[in-house]
Amino acid sequence: MNQSEKINIKDIFLPPNLASLARILITPFVGYFLWLGTEKATLICVILLAIAALTDFLDGFLARRLNQITRLGLILDPLADKILTIVLIIELIFFRNFPLWLAILILARDIVIMILASGVIKKHDSVPASNLTGKYYFGSIAFLLISYVMNFKFGIMLFLYIVIILMLLSSINYGRIFWRIKNGQEIAAFKDKTIYKTGRILLSVVIIGLYLYRLYLDNPF
Repeated sequence: MNQSEKINIKDIFLPPNLASLARILITPFVGYFLWLGTEKATLICVILLAIAALTDFLDGFLARRLNQITRLGLILDPLADKILTIVLIIELIFFRNFPLWLAILILARDIVIMILASGVIKKHDSVPASNLTGKYYFGSIAFLLISYVMNFKFGIMLFLYIVIILMLLSSINYGRIFWRIKNGQEIAAFKDKTIYKTGRILLSVVIIGLYLYRLYLDNPF
């Protein structure tokens, strides 16, 4: 995609962007069922969050597979993530005792990134893409938030530490990207070595497998 390309509102009808839009439309329903607080409502909330996670995978997958990476999509995808995250965190503070200090850190990071990204788009006519640690960071937050929704104590403890570590790493990466753009330096294409990719996949499988195993044993529903 040519970064100098203007945003075309008609691109909203492309499958990847519809997936991102669906995530935004799901958000108020997630908030509503979390507010109800019943066991059935909590289960529905978890199902909706699973659907939202599926749309997060689909928008990137479809964009690459259909070669439909657009300027609008680069903005809409992270925006959908942040809207869902912010709404869910605010409700979890009131209904699930989500730690206020962590909420402030997460929201402050997202606000700073959005401000910097909007400045880059306006001044340099360039849309900074999400970095790999940022994607893992959002995924870990998703598991942490779902754990709070279900009151799954093991999941909360496990992903609390993972979120903090990835928050630090992704923030450093974003800071480096914004600094290079500000100084007119080229952003080198990320080269994902097989050994690193394999290691990440194996570690992810182990962590998610442990999470699901303990979820099965604890059975929060």
